[in-house]
Amino acid sequence: MEIRRGRARQAVFATAIVYAGYGLLGLVPGIGEYRGVALVAAFYFLPSWLLRHVPEVQSRYQVGPDSPVPPWRWRGAWVALVAALVVFPPFVLGFWWFYQQVCGGDLRVLWPVLWIEGMTPWAGGLERFLAGLCRAHAEGFWPAGLHLPASWSAWGGLGFVRQVVEGLFAVALAEEVFHRGYVMSALEDLWPPRRTIFGAKFGLAAVLSSLLFAIGHLVGMAQAARLATFFPALVFAWLWRRSGSLWAPALFHTAANLLMDLLLASTFPA
Repeated sequence: MEIRRGRARQAVFATAIVYAGYGLLGLVPGIGEYRGVALVAAFYFLPSWLLRHVPEVQSRYQVGPDSPVPPWRWRGAWVALVAALVVFPPFVLGFWWFYQQVCGGDLRVLWPVLWIEGMTPWAGGLERFLAGLCRAHAEGFWPAGLHLPASWSAWGGLGFVRQVVEGLFAVALAEEVFHRGYVMSALEDLWPPRRTIFGAKFGLAAVLSSLLFAIGHLVGMAQAARLATFFPALVFAWLWRRSGSLWAPALFHTAANLLMDLLLASTFPA
């Protein structure tokens, strides 16, 4: 029990150090632009280094020992595909409904976030952000048309391929290796999940690791709305346990980010 407690404590401390370091690098003139590279490297390599003396734990967490990239499993891709087919359609409808309300001036749906933000130094930031965003809203429920993000057509039409590769390996997979593979697994060793939700073991560790994931997003942009990443993190946690492969949340995570880019470009055309 003491070993499991120490490993969980180490995972939480490592998360704090990684994000604190990321924030501090942003204050250093001339190297702030490289802090993203440092963050990705920490996500991939720090877990396997911290667990270097316990290769069996590395393997169970899928953060090593042979490679920081988890082993490929087709089951992960299959579970991610099924989850996307189930989750994405209602999410898209919810996205359009949300911005129809917000851009129409009805902010009641945001009252919990606005209340939390009102107690921080960034009070009013979300409302100002939405006001700027909604200036490009076409009004109504449906977007005026399908608009691809400009970055997708860059690089002679290879921009989309670049977005997929970077989105998967420099964002989604790196975050899943660290937050789900390492942090969530270490917390689960201390607090094993006792409930089964849609065929996957789920418990306090999934919730706490998702909370750490959401708080970490505040370092890059101090807006209370960033805490909403807590909810997709719960889905990523479920996918990890339902599939037994970190590729499931990584692929779903990548697809969700691409879908969000497409929705933003279509709903708020430049």
